[in-house]
Amino acid sequence: MKPGDHVLTTGPGPDDALVVAPLLATSAGLIVANPGDLAAAARHHLIVLAGRHSCRPQLARLLRGCALADATETLALSGATPVRTAWPIAEDAQISRRRFTFADDKLIDLAVIADDLADYDDQDPYGYWDAAGLIQRAQTLLDSPSNACDEDVRCLRLVIAQGIGRSSAFGLREPSLPGPFLATTADDLRVMAELDGTDPLFLWRFAQADAKLHADSMVHSFGKLDNYGLYRDNDYSYYMSDEGRPTAVMVDSDFGNALRVEAFRRFDHHVVVSPHRRALVPVVAVYGVDTAPIYRTHVSVPEDELLVETAGLRIWVQSSEESSDKLEAFHDAVSEAVAYWIWQFSLVAPLRLRAMADEHECLRVLLSFDDQKAWQDVLAQEDTHTETGTPWVQARDNEAGVVRLELAAAGASVLLRKDNEADRQIIQTLAGLTTGTEEALRPDTDLLVEQVAPYGHKKMLQALANPMLLHPGALPVARLVQPAASALVLDELGVWLAEQGFERGMVPADERLNLLNRAVEHCFQRIRATVAGLLPDDLMTQLMARHEALIRTEAHLNQVLPAKLACFGPDSQPALELANESRRRVVATQASRFLIEYVAATPPTGDLPLTLDSYDTLMAIAAELISRATLSDAIRYDFSTAQLSILGSGRLGVSRGDRYETGTNALALARAQSVMAGTDDDLVTRVAPDATAPSTEVEEAMLAEFGFTLTELAHGIGEMLALSDTKGGSGPIALPHAHAQRHLHASLGWADVKVHAFLDQLTLRPRTEFLSVGADAWPWRFNRRWSYARRPLVHLDTANGALLAWAPRHLWSTGRYWVDLLYSGRLKASSKRMKKLMGSIRQGHNKEFEQDAQQALARAGCTITAHSVDKIAGRRLVSPEGHDLGDIDALGIATEHKKIFVVEAKDFEMARNPFELANEADALLRGGKSATFKIVRRARWISTHLALVLRQYTGSSEARGWTVVPVVVTSRDLMTSRVLASNVPVVAIHQLTSWARAHSARGDGAKRRKR
Repeated sequence: MKPGDHVLTTGPGPDDALVVAPLLATSAGLIVANPGDLAAAARHHLIVLAGRHSCRPQLARLLRGCALADATETLALSGATPVRTAWPIAEDAQISRRRFTFADDKLIDLAVIADDLADYDDQDPYGYWDAAGLIQRAQTLLDSPSNACDEDVRCLRLVIAQGIGRSSAFGLREPSLPGPFLATTADDLRVMAELDGTDPLFLWRFAQADAKLHADSMVHSFGKLDNYGLYRDNDYSYYMSDEGRPTAVMVDSDFGNALRVEAFRRFDHHVVVSPHRRALVPVVAVYGVDTAPIYRTHVSVPEDELLVETAGLRIWVQSSEESSDKLEAFHDAVSEAVAYWIWQFSLVAPLRLRAMADEHECLRVLLSFDDQKAWQDVLAQEDTHTETGTPWVQARDNEAGVVRLELAAAGASVLLRKDNEADRQIIQTLAGLTTGTEEALRPDTDLLVEQVAPYGHKKMLQALANPMLLHPGALPVARLVQPAASALVLDELGVWLAEQGFERGMVPADERLNLLNRAVEHCFQRIRATVAGLLPDDLMTQLMARHEALIRTEAHLNQVLPAKLACFGPDSQPALELANESRRRVVATQASRFLIEYVAATPPTGDLPLTLDSYDTLMAIAAELISRATLSDAIRYDFSTAQLSILGSGRLGVSRGDRYETGTNALALARAQSVMAGTDDDLVTRVAPDATAPSTEVEEAMLAEFGFTLTELAHGIGEMLALSDTKGGSGPIALPHAHAQRHLHASLGWADVKVHAFLDQLTLRPRTEFLSVGADAWPWRFNRRWSYARRPLVHLDTANGALLAWAPRHLWSTGRYWVDLLYSGRLKASSKRMKKLMGSIRQGHNKEFEQDAQQALARAGCTITAHSVDKIAGRRLVSPEGHDLGDIDALGIATEHKKIFVVEAKDFEMARNPFELANEADALLRGGKSATFKIVRRARWISTHLALVLRQYTGSSEARGWTVVPVVVTSRDLMTSRVLASNVPVVAIHQLTSWARAHSARGDGAKRRKR
């Protein structure tokens, strides 16, 4: 248009004339008058041209084909597989069809419609598309009772209605077939899948919840993405309030907009010029747009490469050769590390990178192995004789725009180190590439390395650590307890409680345990009924494989979390995602162990396969059972004061913020902070030194208790792992029981009685009733004789005879579990030798811990310290009644501040549930044998005999101005001291020095002012 042709509109909505004609012709040239609507203008003029050339029907078919391709790609990336089916497919010329399978037993029947461009107004780019009739035809095709079949209950009927800028509105009739029905757009489907598509059941569960919402309420929304935002915002359910369920719901469009923004910030889809050909290729952010400018080519691109967009450059990290399958995972890890360090390098020395780029501001970094066979041997740890002085990454034959990095197997030993030297060598190599550039661009290489990658946790390469737990292999994706499945379990429990006569409102305090115990029993009966109907074939190995995936993921996350925090910061997307899953992983591991224990004890006899859906349901029920039982114990042992109620929504409600929940959350936060700081004291467990063989006392006690020594336990586990290796798999294995017996007998030379004792103590086996072993069956308790943690082998009775099943990662972990149980003194002993050993181990730990407390007081500025004080000036500590008060574990005298710290040192193992907390509370705070009771009496003795004590330790009996401070010091941060009140400070050992230093200084200012 020309100046003066357009009349400005001030009403609501877009200015259609500026979309039809967004360019302004002036004497100085063209001006883009409406840049925000250029894409809409191009789309509009394309449709107008198609109308002029009478090819709008063909364009409409192409648009529908693109929508079908997009939807197919999105569903495939979410785990769905296109299939050919014998189902009769009714055809419609304006509807494209496709069918998929997903999540083991589920189906998707997809119908795609698009704007047919009929009645398109050439002057109205944002007109109206009357899609209602076409939508109804699509629903008739997918949801016709005449097409009913057995699979309907497992089928999601999905309609993709793809517009092209015109608005539309439509409704759906009540579905005729039992499976869920969902209508959305290809774009909205992609946003949902990008955010949650790693869960194959995400769309199925949303469609089920959405169908129920529409059945129960009148719903008005502007699109399914808005509904999905509301659903996701309520923890993957439409549970929006504890009050009664709504009868009408208006869904705000802000929900969908928020998801679009989140998806953009996480993936930042855009296209860049390909380094291989004249084309634009799509790339996707690896860590999120707010974390790092590192991208990966989209799966549709033939080359799998990384791109770093930094310092005005496009830096590609590529492979210069085809890698073997065994090296693929390692190559990916190295590529990611190189991309990260290039980004970090660019923040410090951007000009050096620009000097290496070509005239198009592009730089290609090509990775290759010097010897793939040698690298395979190194990664398999078959060749550990590498040269410590050889850099593992070296530059070779570089040129303008191309950097070639060769990975040298001779230097691979650096990858075994716990520090970040391997990463630092990448920076050293990059820094050495520009030695020929101007002097101003060449700062000192060592200084540059220290600036970019200082020694510490900042490392991207974790390649060779923890080989057993991280062993690659075909395992399912680690599956946490799914919130959508949990929501259904909570709703079902609420319905059951109502059927049992529990009325809405507060539950009387004396009825709380009865209600919780009945809820636990109901969950147990649901698990019993569900498991009984399952097909026993391969069920145990499937459950074990799921558990193995959790173990491998947990090991990986424990390994990379400190590094992710150091590399990206605690508030970055990768760090937050890892940290937020921590508690969910604990819940999933407990639930998974319980399912294995239950199936081992009560094998099923049904004919239903275990599907992902049924597995999720079992996991959610198991997690709910454990949660309610734990709360019941917390109330029973006076830790929790939580109130229960039957909510208006029908669910069982638990009040928030009681002392048990507050203490639990505070302790979890403290531990998370210590992990982030790399100082988690709970990650270090007292175990026998790796280089020291078990003592004679330990071996004899093990033999008396179990029939084999600790060394023989290690050898037996090692041989079972070797047996797994010979079968060529890294996943669960099931072999004839006799085969395992013969292998142990032949490989270790054990007598039959030894083989029997070993297998008997490490095997879960069927029993008449799951609960026949009492508390040893309760999954919310720890240190149980019949737990999967202690018994990693499972006896299976089959038509072909007895089998023994196990999973290598869990079996390997069990060795550490037994050692920890033994050397922590927590083993529940039955033989005299083992009971004696447990007592001596606990006593030994306590003596060591007393010395630790003494040293901590010395570091706090106490000039005089002592430990195990049984007498002072030749006098024993006795009460006025003549009772022996026992020893003072540690004593610290701060002469400058006139403070005497009297310490009771308690070397506690971590209490992990209310039952253990009750024992911990009795030992720490409650009763006449508690640590606080004892230390108060000893401190009172010190105060009473203060002159005597000072003369003994300081040489002066002047007691004026002195203060005696009793304190209980624990070996770790305890939940008990956070939940229960104490009249004596309870301080963890790692906090004792700073606490005592602060306490010593407290009051000094007042004393000076008084003087």
